[in-house]
Amino acid sequence: MQYAEIAYENVVLIPLAAYDDGLYAAMLIVREVDGVQRATGVLGHFPCPVDARKFALAYGMAEIDERQHAPQQRVMQQSFDQAA
Repeated sequence: MQYAEIAYENVVLIPLAAYDDGLYAAMLIVREVDGVQRATGVLGHFPCPVDARKFALAYGMAEIDERQHAPQQRVMQQSFDQAA
């Protein structure tokens, strides 16, 4: 089976939908810029494979976006804590 690979912010996201007891389980493979790959567990169950893959892709994009903003948020929180 061939899977769509979506490049997003220097990361490759591969959303998956696996048939599971009448529903489709959403999962995601993330390939980092250094080539290291990791897979999520089941992110949820959906009535159709398109919805499952859309959810997995949105999950991956949100995770990447959060990762990029996390250092700035920590610095802002530290600054706030020091000011208090």
